[in-house]
Amino acid sequence: MVGETCVNEEGMAAIVRRDKRYHVCAGAHDFFDAGELIRKHRPDVLLIEPFLEDRDGILWIKELVSEYPQTRILIVSRQSERVYAERALHAGAAGYWMKNSSPEELMRAVETIAAGKIYTSPAVTALAVERFAGRENLPPKVGELSDPELAVFALIAAEHRPGEIAKELGISRKTVMSHSEHIKLKLGYPDAEALKRGARELLGTAGEVRPSVPDNTVAALLRRGASSPEQLSPRQS
Repeated sequence: MVGETCVNEEGMAAIVRRDKRYHVCAGAHDFFDAGELIRKHRPDVLLIEPFLEDRDGILWIKELVSEYPQTRILIVSRQSERVYAERALHAGAAGYWMKNSSPEELMRAVETIAAGKIYTSPAVTALAVERFAGRENLPPKVGELSDPELAVFALIAAEHRPGEIAKELGISRKTVMSHSEHIKLKLGYPDAEALKRGARELLGTAGEVRPSVPDNTVAALLRRGASSPEQLSPRQS
C-alpha cells in the first residue's frame, strides 16, 4: 500500500486483507517509495491515487503501463470520474474507483481487474452509454483540456494558488499561468475569478468528498493467491 500517511495506507490494506485471495505485498506513502516498491515486487495488481503530490498523474499512469505491462492498475481517487476516468483508462489503467464508494465495490473492482477485465463504475458505464447515444452530459469542452491543463484545473478547484500549483506539479509559475490562460480560453472564462469559480463548480473541492475509506491513498501493491510472506518474492522478468 502507498498513501500520503501510514493511516491511509493501512486503512486500504485492511479492506483488501479481508479477502484471502489477495496479499498486500508492500506499502508506502509517497511517489519515490512507490516507485522503488513497484520495481522490487512487480505486483499483479496496483492501486494508485495518481492525482496528488508533485507530478502529472496521467503521465505517471502511462509510464507505469509502459514499464510494467503485466501489472493491472486500478485508480483509487477522489477526483471526479466523469472527468478523469476516461483519461485514466486511455492512459492504460484497468479501472477507476471513487473513494466515496463502498469497500465492497473496491473489492469488486480489484477482482474484476485481477481477472484481466476492465472495471468501470455504474456512473462511468452510464456515461459511456450516454456518449454512444449522443446524449452525454459532461461539462462543456473539459475534454479539450490537455492532461497538464487538467492537472492545473484540478488544483485550482482545490483552491491552490499559482505558486503552490507550480510547486506541486514541478513546473514554473509562468507555465502555470500559461496553462490557466489556455483553460480560460478553451472553457470561456473571462477572468481568474471566473476560472476559480468554474473549477469549483465542475470538479468540486477536496473538502466536498467524504470517502468511505481513508483519503489520499496513492497506491497499493497486491499479489493474488499469496498465503505466506515466502510467496511474495518479486516476479522474474
